[in-house]
Amino acid sequence: MSRDVVERLAEVLARENAALKRMDFPSAVALVPAKEAALAEMARDASPAAMRSAALQVLAGLAEENRVLLERAIEVQTRIVRMVAQAIAPPRQGARYKRPNEWKTSQRTMALAVSKSV
Repeated sequence: MSRDVVERLAEVLARENAALKRMDFPSAVALVPAKEAALAEMARDASPAAMRSAALQVLAGLAEENRVLLERAIEVQTRIVRMVAQAIAPPRQGARYKRPNEWKTSQRTMALAVSKSV
């Protein structure tokens, strides 16, 4: 496996990790094709001896950080989707002890705030 492949993947992971730390999801997503290409090239050229190299140890650290940051990004996006879904959900109709034509719809409003920080 060439050192260039390892360095290229390490550079892409470092850039993606930086974007994820900034919560800049569009920039992180834009790096996916480059990351996939470097991973595919690395898989084609992998040898057991090369897999023990110091450069790969650095790459393993970057990959672990990338995994943690991606999990955090998924969690944040899930929370945002859940908040938006709750905000637009129709109000729940409780039991009312009036005739049906006297029922009033709830005038419920919900405050919604989205923060970029986690």
